[in-house]
Amino acid sequence: MRLVVFGLLVTTAGCMSTRATMEHLQRTSARAIAPTPYPDSVRISDVRRSLQMSRWIATTPSGVYDCSQAPGEHVAICAKRSTP
Repeated sequence: MRLVVFGLLVTTAGCMSTRATMEHLQRTSARAIAPTPYPDSVRISDVRRSLQMSRWIATTPSGVYDCSQAPGEHVAICAKRSTP
C-alpha cells in the first residue's frame, strides 16, 4: 500500500513539474516571438534538454518556430520556419 501511495505522489509531482515546464516554455516563446502572441496561444512540442542547451518547437497561429535557450540566458531565440 505504501508503494502505491508513493507511486501516485511521484506521478502527480512529475505531471505538475511537466505542466509548469510547458507553461514556462509557452511564456518564454511568446516573449521571443514578435509580434508577441499570448502565451496560451503557443503550443510547445519536441522539447529536448541537455546541459548546454534547451530546444523546442513553438507553434502559433502565425507559424512554426524553432526555439532554443542556453542555461543562464534570460531570453530564448526563436526562428520562424520557412513555409514550403
